[in-house]
Amino acid sequence: MQERFDVLTNESDDLRTAITQLKEVIKEMDDKINKAFVAAFKDINTEFTKYFRILFNGGNAKLQKVQIAVAEKKRTEGDGENGEEHDADETDNTETDAPKPQTEVGIEIIASPPGKKVKHLSLLSGGERSLTSIALLLAIISYNPPPFTILDEVEAALDEANSRRLAKIFGELSHRTQFIIITHNRETMRHASVMYGITMGNDGASQLLSVKLDGNFVE
Repeated sequence: MQERFDVLTNESDDLRTAITQLKEVIKEMDDKINKAFVAAFKDINTEFTKYFRILFNGGNAKLQKVQIAVAEKKRTEGDGENGEEHDADETDNTETDAPKPQTEVGIEIIASPPGKKVKHLSLLSGGERSLTSIALLLAIISYNPPPFTILDEVEAALDEANSRRLAKIFGELSHRTQFIIITHNRETMRHASVMYGITMGNDGASQLLSVKLDGNFVE
């Protein structure tokens, strides 16, 4: 019996040690994640404000951290086996001992187009929301450029002036990432390096046509 007790005691000690070490690793990872998040949030927020002002030709915008309550699943207790109801005292104790709601950090967009007061993203018009979303996308790309970025008619709702400003930004960021853009916008096509088009030949089959800006066709 003593030998069995010693074995179980050692296993219990090992388990407690492993739990302690695991908690330390989790805390260390959380600290690193929080530091990386704070640094990235600051830089992306700066870039977001810059691109917002370029696209709107003025105004101001920022990202704001907010606390969001985490929804917890509530356990629904039924009647007892014999149809007996729970006593009121038991219910009161359960509510008193209930854990406090947890919160997580969320991000809210505050945007103020030129000539307007500060507004939340949900209160902006469709075109303003599109430009604001594009500004945030450009900020993220500028902070951490991916190998390539695919955009599908992202400027479809923009007028010619805004399309021209956006195309200029694409040109500036194209040195850091490759843009593949599906578009019918002339301003975007004017700033492209290579254009690909789909056309239908006399035989009714689709054909791929590619052309560089200098007018030379590319096979």
